Amino acid sequence: MPERPKRPDAAPSASFREEFELFHRHLVKHRLKRTSQRDLILQTFLETEAHLSVEELYDLVKRRDKTVGFTTVYRTLRLLVEAKLAREVNFNDGRARYEHEYKHDHHDHLICTECDALVEFFSPDIERLQEEIAGQYGFVISDHSHRVFGMCKAHYTNSDDYPPYCRKRPGATSGGERR
Repeated sequence: MPERPKRPDAAPSASFREEFELFHRHLVKHRLKRTSQRDLILQTFLETEAHLSVEELYDLVKRRDKTVGFTTVYRTLRLLVEAKLAREVNFNDGRARYEHEYKHDHHDHLICTECDALVEFFSPDIERLQEEIAGQYGFVISDHSHRVFGMCKAHYTNSDDYPPYCRKRPGATSGGERR
């Protein structure tokens, strides 16, 4: 389960003011209502840095307001994607996940196929090489997603030397993600 949001019953915080304004402008532009449930879903999403599935976000929101329905969370996440506050990512586990997009630097992902550990990384060398390869083929890159699947150290060495991000290490949380 993803980590619990930091401020269980907070109103939109000053640190997220810009994101709320962007979301509210998106709602107005599309003639949609601003609701306290949508605001709560956005607040919960922004407070949680994990790569969340709809189900995981729904569980977090339900802890704060039992009246919020699954469909409301799903539709609000779609609105967050449209507003460029969230990005949908796929880690080949059969579930769409969502990560922060607005004011978050580009990064790529390492995914352990044994324990589903997820590591975000950035490599200027990879970025440069992608540009070179695209140029060789006459492409201009508009977006890309780089996901590397493999095994974290504990699984390929069959040892008890678990990396801190390994979800199978003793005491790890099932939804814990590491940067």
